[in-house]
Amino acid sequence: MSKIDLNIVWDDAKAMGSANRDLLTAIAGMFLLLPGIVAEQFIVMPQALAKGASNEQMLTRLADYATANWPVLLSHSIVTSFGVLALQSLLLRAERLTVGESLRAALFILPGYIVANILQGFGIMAGMMLFFLPGFYLVGRLALLAPVAAAEREGNPIAQLRRSVELTRGNGWRVFGVLAIIFVVMMIISLVITSLTGAVAELALPQDIANFAMSIVSSLLETALTLVVVLVTAAVYRSATAPAVTVWQP
Repeated sequence: MSKIDLNIVWDDAKAMGSANRDLLTAIAGMFLLLPGIVAEQFIVMPQALAKGASNEQMLTRLADYATANWPVLLSHSIVTSFGVLALQSLLLRAERLTVGESLRAALFILPGYIVANILQGFGIMAGMMLFFLPGFYLVGRLALLAPVAAAEREGNPIAQLRRSVELTRGNGWRVFGVLAIIFVVMMIISLVITSLTGAVAELALPQDIANFAMSIVSSLLETALTLVVVLVTAAVYRSATAPAVTVWQP
C-alpha cells in the first residue's frame, strides 16, 4: 500500500462529519454519551493511594477497580462498541444507510467485533510490555477493525484483524501518529475544560450535583474523542481501499 495522504484523510473526515452531522449526533448521543453518563453513576472508586505508593500498590488498586466495576465496564464497552459500529456503517456502507438500518447492520457484526477487540487489547498490552514501541505499532496496524467490520460486513474476528493489518501495511506508524495527535490534543482540551468546569461547579453547586455535572462533561469529552477517531479511521479506510482517493461526497 502507498503512503496515505494525511491531508486528504483529514479533509475526508471533516467532510463526512459535516455532511452527516445530525445522524452522527443521534447515534453518538444514544450509544456513546448516554451510556457514559449512566456508567459514571455506578463506578466505585477504590481507596486513594498515599503519596509515594509503590508499583505493586498501584497495580493492586487497578485490580480492585476492575474487580469492583467489571459489570459496569463490560456493559459500557458492549454498548459503545455497538455505537461505533453503527457510526462506521452509516459512514462507509455504499447504500447510505439510515440510522435504523445502521443500528441493524451493527447488531449482526457486534459479536465478532467484540472478540476482535479483546484480541487486539491482548496484543497491544503484550506489545506495551516490550518497551512500548511494539504496542504503539500494533495500535496503528489494528486501528481499522471497526471500519473493516462495518464496511465489509465482516463478522469473523480473525478476518477483521487480518484485513486491518493488510490495509495499514506500510502505514502503521503514520496511523498511530494521527491517533496519538488526536489523543494528546483532546487530553489537553479535556484537562482545561474539566479544570474550569470543576472549579465552577464546586463553588456554585452542591457536591452531588457538582459530581453529576462533571460526569456529563467527562462523557461529552469522551464522546467527542470517539467521534473524531471514528471519522478519521473511516477516512483512513477509504484512503486504503478506494481506487482513487477523493474527499467524501454526499
